[in-house]
Amino acid sequence: MLKVFTCAFSTCKTAKLQTTYLPRAFYPLKRSPWRVAFWVVLSVLVLLIAFGADAPVGRVVTVGSSTLLSLLAGCFSKAGEGWVVALAGTTASFFLFWRRRFEASRAVFLVAMTGLLTGAAATIVRSLLGRTRPNSHELQGFYGIWHDSHCIIGKYEFGAFPSGHAATVIGLATAAWLIDRRLGVLTTVYAVLVTWARIAMGCHHFSDAVASAILGIYGAHLVLARLGPSVYCFGEYLQNAWLGRKGTPSQVPNHKRDEPHGQSGALS
Repeated sequence: MLKVFTCAFSTCKTAKLQTTYLPRAFYPLKRSPWRVAFWVVLSVLVLLIAFGADAPVGRVVTVGSSTLLSLLAGCFSKAGEGWVVALAGTTASFFLFWRRRFEASRAVFLVAMTGLLTGAAATIVRSLLGRTRPNSHELQGFYGIWHDSHCIIGKYEFGAFPSGHAATVIGLATAAWLIDRRLGVLTTVYAVLVTWARIAMGCHHFSDAVASAILGIYGAHLVLARLGPSVYCFGEYLQNAWLGRKGTPSQVPNHKRDEPHGQSGALS
């Protein structure tokens, strides 16, 4: 999937990217094998603990069907759907572009795209694992893609692990945090509310949300490192075309390229 998007945004070559202003989040850090192994083992341990906490967390967090909390949970759940993220992200990006806030426009577009990609990855994984949802009438467990002589890919009752909603909003929040701290704070609150709503409504187990957090965080780092430079560079081409400039992004003066990068400057 990443290769498809990389080809779509392959307008800029590596040599030109070196002279283009890019957030630090787009440059992957060199990780030693031991450090990678540490984070993998830690993620597995956290996920195992989350499986053990499914029942007690579910009893505490799940809300009734006729309460104010259930109404709020339903609203937050709707706010985390992929089409909402796509529509809001695209609209905000185009508006900022029209207002000539090009840096902010690129950042918002990339943040929304990151969330959609991590959410899509979660959807693929959950379709293959086939875990039952808490409110399913089937015996709880992982059934894969086949159950009771029927293919269960795409069946609601078997689409719990991980949560597509949670992976979308957590991937989005992680990307926002890495690009701009202020935007990151707002999207983190949004991600927490959506994730809570999915558990409270009985659509997901606690471990589903934890798995989504792991997938969203790691996925956001990968998307920013692989697609971030291409999206930003392609955005500069659009910016130059809008302003009637000629030449590649690396040939057009940009005072921000000479400024030290700050973690909260994308939307300034």
